[in-house]
Amino acid sequence: MKRVINFTKLRFIMFAVSAVIILAGIGGTIGQGGLNLGIDFQSGLSQRVQIAPVAMEVSYLGDEEVRFNILNGLVSIDVFTENGKTESWDYPLADYATAADLMKAMMEVPSLTVNLVDAGVPAEKLLSLAYLVDLSEGTAIVNFTNAGASSYIVIDEIRAVLSSIGDPQIQVVGDDDAQEFLIRLQDDGTNNFSKTAADKMLSLLESEYGSGTVIVKQSDYVGPRFSADLGQSVIVLVGLALALILLYIWFRFELAFAVSAIIALAHDVAILIGFIGLTRMEVSTAIVAAILTIIGYSLNDTIVVFDRIRENRGLMRDADIKTVINTSITQSLSRTLITSVTTLLAVTAIYVFASGQIKDFALAMIVGVVVGTYSSIFIASPVLLGWINSRRKNKLERDNIKYGTPAAAKKSIDVDSVEGKSEVGSLKAVEIPSAERKLKKKKKKN
Repeated sequence: MKRVINFTKLRFIMFAVSAVIILAGIGGTIGQGGLNLGIDFQSGLSQRVQIAPVAMEVSYLGDEEVRFNILNGLVSIDVFTENGKTESWDYPLADYATAADLMKAMMEVPSLTVNLVDAGVPAEKLLSLAYLVDLSEGTAIVNFTNAGASSYIVIDEIRAVLSSIGDPQIQVVGDDDAQEFLIRLQDDGTNNFSKTAADKMLSLLESEYGSGTVIVKQSDYVGPRFSADLGQSVIVLVGLALALILLYIWFRFELAFAVSAIIALAHDVAILIGFIGLTRMEVSTAIVAAILTIIGYSLNDTIVVFDRIRENRGLMRDADIKTVINTSITQSLSRTLITSVTTLLAVTAIYVFASGQIKDFALAMIVGVVVGTYSSIFIASPVLLGWINSRRKNKLERDNIKYGTPAAAKKSIDVDSVEGKSEVGSLKAVEIPSAERKLKKKKKKN
């Protein structure tokens, strides 16, 4: 038989470790001003901007409709003539050494004009455009990646530039050389806040870094009512999920199992929220999805262990409850670890190769999987053990009062070794026969 690991022996140490981690997370989050709420939960404007120098400006002087684009290292120009024909020109950036060389090639397009701002920029450093530009209606500004680390723009600089319009929250998006930033401004209640704030932000940044250097890649606005409703919905959703889990496990097992599982889930959520607060991770709908996913993952692990405990309580009738729980955890340990490791491999790959909210989701999942595995072994089952021991102790005390069990006999009873049915709701009362009952039994035998 496989050697049984005494996990429950460490239960008080693990309870203390968990308490310290949770308190540290709460304290650190409060010390940093609370959770870093995303635009979904905090009314205001959120813009993702890229600040990059201008390499060239492309315009068209003819009467035809012209589309200009740079995507995946390819410059494409499409001219739509009046007779319905389309003429196209493609210029792979890899074929040209500098922006000046690219400009010379592009001059073959009739009526196209190119104003070089920085002729020596390597062509491969030119940035893709966020969308097609209609040269019939405006000029296409082509930016390039700032390769000089010494001239990188940092968050404090942008915060100083935008200080006149409030206290913006700023985060770096992607690699440093991309010079992309997520800027959030809280709604101050002014009329038409989203347009006014967006125009002011663009004006301040371009006045500091130059006209055309600010590329707005994404712009979102959330009103106060929507953000408040969404926050309340999340609280209700998580609370409802926990309540339904409690009812399900109560129906499937017993109340002791249900309460133990809910305590373990609350433990996992508390640690995960503390981690999110300490790392200043943006609380978005993706993070809420990660929390709900971890609740389901952790619950699955706990249910597997609890199911084995229920099965072993019927098979190991002569064993005390502590032995049953340790045996059950040991038997399901390999399954738990294999599931956790394979899940971690998947979410770690997402974390390494993804970006933005998906990367935050993957990081929250990594922490959640580790914590969920830990709680299934060291939190849920030990809480169940404490509940059962407490129930048995209370039952012994009631029996002592009801049947007058001597105090000396009461002290000699070990709660963990009390004999009884394996189900919590059908524990046998432990009675110590009095001398009179023993005498009656002896007479009957004679």
